[in-house]
Amino acid sequence: MNISGIVVHASPDKIETVRAQLEKIPGVEVHAASAEGKMVVTIEKPDDREITDLFDEIGKTSGVLSTAMVYHHFEPDTETTA
Repeated sequence: MNISGIVVHASPDKIETVRAQLEKIPGVEVHAASAEGKMVVTIEKPDDREITDLFDEIGKTSGVLSTAMVYHHFEPDTETTA
C-alpha cells in the first residue's frame, strides 16, 4: 500500500467546489482546509504509479492552483493468498 500526503492550494473562492471534487475520488481524503485555500490531503493506492497519476489528476482539477507532495510511505502487502 502506498500512502502520500499532499498539500493542495486552491483558489479561495473555489475551495468548497475543489474539496467536493477531491472527496469523490476513491482513495483520496481531505483532512483539513483553510479559508485561504490550502488543503491537507492523503492518497492511498496499491502502487506508486497510481499515486503519481492521481497526484497529476488533482493538479489539473479546476480551481487547483498548485499541489505539493510532502510525504510518501510504502508498506508491502503482508497478506498472502492461498
